[in-house]
Amino acid sequence: MKKNIFKNKKILITGATGSIGSVLISEFIKNYNFKVLRAMSNDENGLFQLSQKIGSQNNSLHSTMKAKKIRLIHGDVRNYNRCLEATNDIDIVIHAAAMKHVPICEYNPDEAIETNINGTKNICKASIENKIKKFLFISTDKAVDPQTIMGTTKLVGEKIVLNANDIASIKKKIFYCVRFGNVIGSRGSVIEIFKDQIIKRKDLTVTDKKMTRFFMDIELAAKKIIKSLEICRGGEIFIIKAMKSFKILDLATALCYHYGKKNKINIIGVRDNEKLYEELLSEYETQIAIENNEFFIINSKHSIKNNLNYYSGKRFNKFNIISSRNSKLISKVEILDYLKKKNLL
Repeated sequence: MKKNIFKNKKILITGATGSIGSVLISEFIKNYNFKVLRAMSNDENGLFQLSQKIGSQNNSLHSTMKAKKIRLIHGDVRNYNRCLEATNDIDIVIHAAAMKHVPICEYNPDEAIETNINGTKNICKASIENKIKKFLFISTDKAVDPQTIMGTTKLVGEKIVLNANDIASIKKKIFYCVRFGNVIGSRGSVIEIFKDQIIKRKDLTVTDKKMTRFFMDIELAAKKIIKSLEICRGGEIFIIKAMKSFKILDLATALCYHYGKKNKINIIGVRDNEKLYEELLSEYETQIAIENNEFFIINSKHSIKNNLNYYSGKRFNKFNIISSRNSKLISKVEILDYLKKKNLL
C-alpha cells in the first residue's frame, strides 16, 4: 500500500531528467500517494524519454501524464519567470537541477555559476513568492571546503538555500539541503566510464593511485532524500550516512578482473584543483553536527540540545569517517559484490 505522507501534496522536481530526478519520480510513483508531480527539465529529449519510462507505448503523452499524475515541464531554472510558473500552487520543491561534472564546470565557469548559483536563486525566490511549504536542495560532498568551480557553486547554493529561511516574509523555516557523495551507476559516473573503456578495449584512466571517493547507489540516495522530507523542519544540512568509500584504482582493477580483460590502467595525474579525497563535513560543521541512525545533521538555526531532542540523535563523534581518506575502504572483492548486488554489472 502506498504511503500517505505526501497525500494531496503537489511536488516539483527540477532537473527531473537527471539520474537523481528520474529515480525520485519512479520512487514517488511506486511508493507514495501525491496529488501531482511536476517534472521540470531543460532537456527536451530527456523529458520524452522520461515519458516513455513512466508510460506505455499504447498511451498518448497526455493520457500518461493524467494517469500517473505527472506533468512534464520544459523549462530552465535560469529563467525566473519559468520558475514562477513551475512553482505556482506547489507544496514541495526538490531542486536537483545543476551542472555536476567537474571538468565541464571548470571549462565553463560562467555557465556553472549561471545554473548552480543564479538558477538556485531563481527557484528559491519563486518558491518564496508562491509560498511553497518545503524546499529541498540536492547538494554534494564536493561543497565541503571546495577547490573546484563545481564544488564552490554548490557550496554557494547551500548558503543561498539556508539563508532563504531568514527572509522576513517567511513565517516558518522551510529551506534545507541534503548532501551526499558520488552516485554509483548514475549517468557519467566513474563506473560507466570504466565499463565503456573496457568494452572498447581502451586504457583505463585513473588520476592518482591514492584517490578515494564516497559513493552510494541511486535507489538508496532517493529513499534517503525522501526520508529527509519526512523529518525536516527547515535550516538543515542532512548528510547521508549509508555511504561506502573505495580507491578509484581498486574499482578499475576490480572491473578489469570481472570482465576478464587486461586493459592497461594509466595514472594520468590529478586535474587542476582536484582533491585526492572527499569530506562529508567541514571542520566547523563537526562542532555543531549531531547524528541519528540515518544522517549526520547540521542545523545552526537551533541549539545542539534542541537538535538532539528533535531528531532523536546523539552528539557527532564519527570524526574518523568524515573523510574518504580515513574511512575504512572496501576491498576489490567487496566492490564487485556490491556492484553485483545492485545489478550494476
